[in-house]
Amino acid sequence: MNKKKLLAVNLNEFNLNFLKYGAIKYECIYIKRFLSLKNIKTFSEDKIQDKNLDPWVQNISINSGKKSKNHKIFNLGEKIPKNLFQIWDYLSKKKINSAVWGPMNTNFKNSKFIKLFLPDPWNNQSTVKPKELSSFYKLARTYAQNYTQRKNKVKTIYLLNSAIYLINSRVILNLFSHFNIFFLIFIKKRFKNYFLFFLFDIISLYLFKNLTKSKKINFSLIFLNSLAHFQHNNWDNKYEEKDYFLLTDIIFKIIFEISTKYDSLIIYNGFSQKKIKPEFILRPIDPKSFFKSYGIKFYKFHSNMTNGAILTFKNSDELKDQLKKIKQINIFGYQLYETKILKNNDLFCRIQVRSKKNRFDLFSKKEILKNLFYEKEKKLLKKKIDSNYQKFINNIKFIKSTSKHVPGGELFYKGINLKHKKIENIKIYELIKKFYI
Repeated sequence: MNKKKLLAVNLNEFNLNFLKYGAIKYECIYIKRFLSLKNIKTFSEDKIQDKNLDPWVQNISINSGKKSKNHKIFNLGEKIPKNLFQIWDYLSKKKINSAVWGPMNTNFKNSKFIKLFLPDPWNNQSTVKPKELSSFYKLARTYAQNYTQRKNKVKTIYLLNSAIYLINSRVILNLFSHFNIFFLIFIKKRFKNYFLFFLFDIISLYLFKNLTKSKKINFSLIFLNSLAHFQHNNWDNKYEEKDYFLLTDIIFKIIFEISTKYDSLIIYNGFSQKKIKPEFILRPIDPKSFFKSYGIKFYKFHSNMTNGAILTFKNSDELKDQLKKIKQINIFGYQLYETKILKNNDLFCRIQVRSKKNRFDLFSKKEILKNLFYEKEKKLLKKKIDSNYQKFINNIKFIKSTSKHVPGGELFYKGINLKHKKIENIKIYELIKKFYI
C-alpha cells in the first residue's frame, strides 16, 4: 500500500486579502502561519453565481475533475449519479485509505478503504460512516435545513444524543481551551448564525482529529464553510469582524494540529468572494409550510441553505400538475420561483427575486393599483392585494448578502512540488491523484 499521506482542506471561498488584513490587525498567529505557506492561483471557467459558480457545483468539479458542463449538477441536494467517481472513489480502487469530511453534493459509495465519511448537512442521498456519527450529523442537518424558523425544529433527542457523542469523543474537553473566546462572543452576540457556523466547523475539526487519531489514513479531505458564510452575510459588520478572525485563527490552529499526521498539506478555497453593497435574499421562514399554504402537494421536501428547495413527487404527472401551481405563486405580478425539473420526479425551486432594501418597497401596492382604470376594480383588487400581501410578508425572511462569488482562488501547500503558478480548480483532482502515483 502507498504509505504517503496527504491532508486536503477545502476552506470554502475565503477572501485572501481579507485574511491578510485581519491577521495583522488582530495578531492571528495561525492565520499568519497559513499565509507563510507556498501558494499558487486557481481559477474556474464558470462565471455566474446561482448558476454554475456555487460551492455545490464547484465541489463536484474539484472532487471529480469534471467541468460543470460535463457533470451537469447545479443544485444543492441534487442526487448525484452513481457513475460519477470522486477522488476518494478513485483512491479506494487503488486501495488507499481515505477520510472524507463535509464536502457538498456527494454520493457515498461504501468501501472498506473509506474509513470515515460525513456529507454536508443538506445531503439527502449519502449516509455517514461509521453509523455512530449520525448522532452528530442529525443535529447539524436539522438545524441547517430549518435555521430561518422562529422556533428552529431541533428535536431535544438530537441535542441530547449529539452532546453525549461529543462528550464520549472528548470534543467537549477540546473546546474548553477556547472557552474565553466563545464566552465573550456569546455574551455580546448570543448564538448568531455566523457564530454557530464557526462553532460547527471547530467542533467538526476536533471530532475529525479525535476519530482519525487511531486510524490508518493516507488521504483526508475536509470541507469547511464558516468563512464563506460570514463573508456572505456579515462582511459589512465591523462590530463582528474581530469574531471572524479570532474564530478563523482557531480553525487554522486545529488544521495545523491535524496536519502533523500527514506528509503533505494543501489548503484551497476553490474560488473566492468579493465584498458588495448589501442586498437581500428572500427566504420563507418555514419553506415547507410556505409551499403548502399555496396548495402545493408533494411526496418529499428538502430545503437547502439559501432560498431554494427540492420537491419530490410520486410520478411525472403529479410533478407537472404541481409545477403549474408553483409557477403561479407571485407577489403582485412578480413570479416568485424559478424552477428546474430534475431526475426521479424531483423539482428544484428557488426564489428568483432579490431586494436592495430590507423591506418590501420592491412590491409596492401603489405600483399595481395605479395601472388600473376603474375605481370598482381598484377597491376589489385592493382587498385581494392586502390579503395576499399580509400572507406573504408573514412568511418571508430577508437574508442579507454582503458578497458575491468570483472565479479566482488560491491553493496553499507544503510537502509537495507544484510547477505551475496557476491551475484550473478541477486540476486539484489530478494533483491529488499524482501525489499517490
